[in-house]
Amino acid sequence: MEKKILDIGCGNNKIKDAIGLDIDEKTRADIIWDLNKYPYPIEDNKFDKVYAKHIIEHVDDSIEFMKEVYRITKPNGICFIETPHFSCYVAYSEPQHKRYFSYFMIDEILKKVPFKIIKREITFYKTFRLFGIKYLANKYPRDYERFWTYLFPAENVTMLLKKLRAEYKS
Repeated sequence: MEKKILDIGCGNNKIKDAIGLDIDEKTRADIIWDLNKYPYPIEDNKFDKVYAKHIIEHVDDSIEFMKEVYRITKPNGICFIETPHFSCYVAYSEPQHKRYFSYFMIDEILKKVPFKIIKREITFYKTFRLFGIKYLANKYPRDYERFWTYLFPAENVTMLLKKLRAEYKS
């Protein structure tokens, strides 16, 4: 059985074999929809995998967005989120960005949306990876974000999440 994949905010770089969801009619999206309007025109528990790369920082309410992602993800389904880290210049370079994310911000969101974190990582540009900054930042993320983040700015925060239950009532 083929897995159903949703690429939220796909633009013109939609993941192969995925259904694309985007607000822009000029993209390769299969579903054109404003991501700030809930619910999305997608049935509950529909997708095995949901990708949202560089989207959560654009929505008005990141908790409502994650509740909607949870709703449309199948039980035992996987969700991949990637967003610029707050220390990355990209986080502040686009006026459409409404939030700035740290390694720990997802913890606050997951108090209201019961995804389980499978993996979470701070990513870096190649230069900092060569010096072992990525290893240290992910081993000691609180110390990194508190003391070292502006000396060694990160690129992104990535999260791999799993939905454990079929239903969620907010």
